[in-house]
Amino acid sequence: MTNNEIIIEAKRLVERIKLKYPDFVGKTATESDLAKLEKELKIKLPEWYIELYTTVPLIDAEFGIQEDEPDEDYDGVSYIIWGGVDDIIDESTKYEPGISVLEDGYVFSASCSHGSGDPIYIKLSSKQLSVFRIYHDDYSKNQLADDLTSLFKNAII
Repeated sequence: MTNNEIIIEAKRLVERIKLKYPDFVGKTATESDLAKLEKELKIKLPEWYIELYTTVPLIDAEFGIQEDEPDEDYDGVSYIIWGGVDDIIDESTKYEPGISVLEDGYVFSASCSHGSGDPIYIKLSSKQLSVFRIYHDDYSKNQLADDLTSLFKNAII
């Protein structure tokens, strides 16, 4: 996985969303938004992350993840909404588990769109860039994707 692949797959995901939902208009962030994010979280964001948020209109995109094995009553798909800069700041500085897991390199990325309250995080401090749901009850983790590229590539629209 290269950083370029992340951007390519994110753009492909947005195009797939637009094909199914032509009225979808995602948002991007500005470089000053990301400077604010770095300041608030007290971290240095990687260049690919800045490029993702400033060039791909992914903010507010909703898509599914095959989180669980399907059964007769449930297809196993969880739907998430990709967060913006203010969401990231709030989840990382005002709420748990975001406050606690930020110290370990996890940065908020998306909310559960079905209201579980269990947010989605990217492990930015890892070369793998794994994606996890971190449960607010006990801070346990469920890995949703090995890396961000596969999350975008395998997203369900």
